[in-house]
Amino acid sequence: MFVSFYRIESEKGVIITNHSLSVTFNGSFDHMNIDSTSVQTLEIIDPLHTELWGTSNKKKSLFQMLKTTKTTGGSRLLRANLLQPLKDIQTINTRLDCLDELVSNEELFFGLTQGLRKFPKESDKVLCHFCFKPKKVTDEVLKPANGRKSQLLISDIIVLKTALDAIPFLSKVLKGANSFLLKNIYQTICENPKYESMRKRIGEVIDEDVIHSRAPFVACTQQCFAIKPGIDGLLDVARRSFCDTSEAIHNLATKYREEFTLPNLKIPYNNRLGFYFIIPLRDITEKLPNKFIQVVRHGKNVHCSSFELASVSLLLSKLIFLGFLGNWALTATLQSFDRAGNFSGLNFQYSTC
Repeated sequence: MFVSFYRIESEKGVIITNHSLSVTFNGSFDHMNIDSTSVQTLEIIDPLHTELWGTSNKKKSLFQMLKTTKTTGGSRLLRANLLQPLKDIQTINTRLDCLDELVSNEELFFGLTQGLRKFPKESDKVLCHFCFKPKKVTDEVLKPANGRKSQLLISDIIVLKTALDAIPFLSKVLKGANSFLLKNIYQTICENPKYESMRKRIGEVIDEDVIHSRAPFVACTQQCFAIKPGIDGLLDVARRSFCDTSEAIHNLATKYREEFTLPNLKIPYNNRLGFYFIIPLRDITEKLPNKFIQVVRHGKNVHCSSFELASVSLLLSKLIFLGFLGNWALTATLQSFDRAGNFSGLNFQYSTC
């Protein structure tokens, strides 16, 4: 384990933040082991004959039938419990008491389900980011050399903010819980003052209305407008230009719909291509005008672009890049979190069996 830490420090140039990692050796004393042949035969994770029946047979495994989890971490924990079933009587009874309360109390059950939906699925991945800090804090670290790195920092802060904003609702739901497991979660998470102080610290820089989104363009827009106005003048200028350019792109789509009689023309966005056009084949009676370039057929649609769209989209990308590089205040906030080392509540439990 210590060799792994040394390798991370020497090769990656980062060190693990104090009180952010908890390593526990449990062994296999409290769990049963299932050999790989039995796992396959019992169809615990994957069904048999997947190659023959295709993906439609995927739901027939035990794991997929039981999987109604709301987060990535919950799915991973369910999978681990199926592969290594618990045999510790005290822990099993504690979990059964929790299940009895959830089954008998519908308000608690549905409230907890709604509360879990408020947490981003990527929370555990983002928290892992905060467990590491640069070995040497220099100007190069505090001022990222590219927009992509700054974008990741902003995205992680937004995910963390969304998770922290969900805790008050979770606290309200769990306040009247009686089972030991739910009461322990309430005392450990909901009554921890560090989470509220972190939320207030983020609120000094991040806009209150910013939430995490998985849609590419919505996420990009949220990241650009995450910082409160007036903190960074360069960022404020980039935002105004960003709004004007986004409006120009959608006006261009409206122009093409009317000019070429393409009422169902859409203009989606993804991180790799940027903006592009989608035109249903049923709307194309003749050959597409020469104004459309990079024409590629995808099923019942045609994906394409134009020189006008490419130039405006390039301008938008530059504005996004400029905006991310202007987020010095947010980057400084992140670095202060890294140096503080107070993420003791965000521990990762590593069990070595």
